[in-house]
Amino acid sequence: MSGRTRRERGQATVELVGLVFAVLLVGLLAIQGITVAQTASIAQEAARNGARALSLGQDWKAVVERTVPDGLDVQDLEPDVDDGTARVRVEISAPLGLAGMDIVDLAVTRTAAFPVEADR
Repeated sequence: MSGRTRRERGQATVELVGLVFAVLLVGLLAIQGITVAQTASIAQEAARNGARALSLGQDWKAVVERTVPDGLDVQDLEPDVDDGTARVRVEISAPLGLAGMDIVDLAVTRTAAFPVEADR
């Protein structure tokens, strides 16, 4: 058996399968982390654009809807104008999982504020 005992046969194959599984798992977790970070960034941008539009007296809801790309769902929008400040809170739901298999929906909420234009 060329220096190997019977118990060592196939050990390299088992180690390779374990390594491939570990690499795939780490890659999948990295992709999901990037998805969460991108969703948070989009939610912040949507809230900021909506607050800016609200402070200028524009259609803030349409601005928020245009900012959020297809594939992400706007779950909740909440405007507030008081003390000369326009605030918009945006909640976006992003699916986590693999191609077509949604395992869980992640909700990300962000708020932004802008001063209201005095001449409006």
